[in-house]
Amino acid sequence: MPDDAAATTRPWCVVGAGPSGLTALKNLRAVGIAAECLERERVIGGNWAFGSPSSAVIESTRLISSRTLTQFIDHPLPREWGDYPDHRRCRAYLEGYARRFGLLPHIRLGTAVEWIEPAAGGGWNVHAGGRATRYAGIVIANGHNRDPRYPVIPGRFAGRLLHACAYKSPTAPEPIAGRRVLVIGGGNSGCDIAVECSRHALRTVHATRRGFYVVPRRILGRPADLRNERLLAIGAPLWLRRLVSLQAIDRCIGLPWRHGLRRPDHRLWETHPTINDHLYERIAAGALVPAGDVASFADELVEFADGHREPFDVVICATGYRTTIPFIDPVHLETSDGVPRLFMHMLHPRRDDIAVVGLIQPDSGQWGLTDLQARVVARMALAARAAPRAAAWLHGQRQRPEPAPAIHYVASPRHRLEVEHHAYRRRLERLCAGLDRRLRRAGAAHPRLDLTAAPRRADYRR
Repeated sequence: MPDDAAATTRPWCVVGAGPSGLTALKNLRAVGIAAECLERERVIGGNWAFGSPSSAVIESTRLISSRTLTQFIDHPLPREWGDYPDHRRCRAYLEGYARRFGLLPHIRLGTAVEWIEPAAGGGWNVHAGGRATRYAGIVIANGHNRDPRYPVIPGRFAGRLLHACAYKSPTAPEPIAGRRVLVIGGGNSGCDIAVECSRHALRTVHATRRGFYVVPRRILGRPADLRNERLLAIGAPLWLRRLVSLQAIDRCIGLPWRHGLRRPDHRLWETHPTINDHLYERIAAGALVPAGDVASFADELVEFADGHREPFDVVICATGYRTTIPFIDPVHLETSDGVPRLFMHMLHPRRDDIAVVGLIQPDSGQWGLTDLQARVVARMALAARAAPRAAAWLHGQRQRPEPAPAIHYVASPRHRLEVEHHAYRRRLERLCAGLDRRLRRAGAAHPRLDLTAAPRRADYRR
């Protein structure tokens, strides 16, 4: 068979069977593109498979975005699970998704991808499990919370130094009870771990570089993100949404300075939201002590930026992750300064046979957004095979300048992949609709191609 003809029958390869990989596999197959998924672990679920080597969640983890704004578009989270299901239910949800859409037979578990390289004549060679297989296209969905980032702190700490991804509970991998614990980092993991340690440790100190806003899961009885979603739905300007949200947060749990903490050096939503219901009460109880940045280590002593020193037994660094995709040459993802420079963090600017799904950090739930990303990728693959005009239109979209961001985020490694979920979702929906129209005109539409409607505004009025 000629090489170009073979390319139309070869399957696509999805790397990773976490939430992003599962929806990528499902959406490719839904439009008639043969695909298989390679997963290095023996289970599906990625980060939500608690206990697997690739999982960074802790025993007490539950969603920080509400069920409504987290779920896949066409597979709702059960209402009876509440607004913020725990990791066990999230894993069960992902397993149910895989069963419902018949994905399990197309997933090769225990198959680690070692290297991906372009194949002569088109497509990609994937080296995995001791052999190389040629695929028509690649979707990388291996997650970006895999390579822990440690803070650069002069000196040496003589106690136990952990990254947050290794912390699982107050007893694993290190017993916390009766010990002096320092948690570094003011993000969601840092705050969750600091609160949990404060209930067991002899002393818990929480070190952060800057002041930050804390948002409760619920405001006046409803999920906080759904309240903000109502304002987004009616087109309220950013300044008004900030004003209303700050007043609501202040009324519910108080703003940082009400608790004696530093005023943030940025406006609300200019950093990734920190969602926590118990941080302030633990501080008020004296069980959790806020501190500034760490300046140096000296054996068991930690010196802080204000000059005071204190001994600790355990230091937990909740300082994020590096964006690394180790199994492909960064040049193939247009990588610059350690970050792939892709259209919408998703599509290569020129190639139609490679994409990344899930390489975003939205300010709300992610799975519905990755579902939409995967729908765009599936349509791109279909257009490349059967609808040149649709493919050309998408190529033109990728060459257009990026619109001004809806929110200007604080310049830090944490925000390199940050997206404002509402504006980002609208862009994805428009891409899907534009591709759908052109695929139908070309006679390339698949019976299951229609874009399932995004959640209706009424869904946010709960």
